[in-house]
Amino acid sequence: MNCQECRDYIDPYFDSELDTGDAICVGQHLRDCPECRERLQSREALRGLLGRPELRFEIPETLRERLVSRFRPPAISLRERFLRKYTAPRIFVPLALAAGITLLFGLVFLNKNGLFEHPNASSLVDEVVADHVRSMLATHLLDVPSTDQHTVKPWFDGKLKFAPPVQDFADRGFRLIGGRLDYLNGQEVAAVVYQKNKHIINLFLWPSESKGDGLPRSFSRNGYNIVHWNRDGFDWWAVSDVNAADLQTFAGLERP
Repeated sequence: MNCQECRDYIDPYFDSELDTGDAICVGQHLRDCPECRERLQSREALRGLLGRPELRFEIPETLRERLVSRFRPPAISLRERFLRKYTAPRIFVPLALAAGITLLFGLVFLNKNGLFEHPNASSLVDEVVADHVRSMLATHLLDVPSTDQHTVKPWFDGKLKFAPPVQDFADRGFRLIGGRLDYLNGQEVAAVVYQKNKHIINLFLWPSESKGDGLPRSFSRNGYNIVHWNRDGFDWWAVSDVNAADLQTFAGLERP
């Protein structure tokens, strides 16, 4: 990619609107081109400037009063206030409060155990599967083809803002075959690639926004199995067309 092409792509790249291939090409060009990198930094500076509190527009008091007067609820007579305040059975108030607290703790417990998906989880699952399928259809499965973890791991140095862990599980039936750069969740990520018999397993990982370790969650999309977990400060996503039990076994090797 040259500078002219990068200028055309810089705004959708900044807004995370590019597909995987274009985003990787732009990211690689930005690492090597100070001029284009400065252009991206200027956009980041502008976004930060526009977010400054002194640039916020305050609603004039006259407009505020007009809006309040227009949408103020209708007046309630003294009789209606009395009925609302004193005719409701007060015994139900503490019962309702206790039930609400119990329900809240129950929801927190269920969510802690991974029984509810984050609102963005479903779309991210679809994105993970799409990247896996794309890597199989195109000729971009491997940037560094190697069965040696000491070759694959250092290959990522300088290409990402983090150092992804890389392990080989050939003795357990999951052979490391290489790695590549990919683009997921609006950022560049590491893809470590394994093979189980004739099946390919893509293991995507990037720094996690969550603190601590999370329980693994399993998904299924269009014949592909996915396992997601948090550990050691990373988000891990394993995806393959191997059966769910094999993928769970693989995920268990990655989280000893």
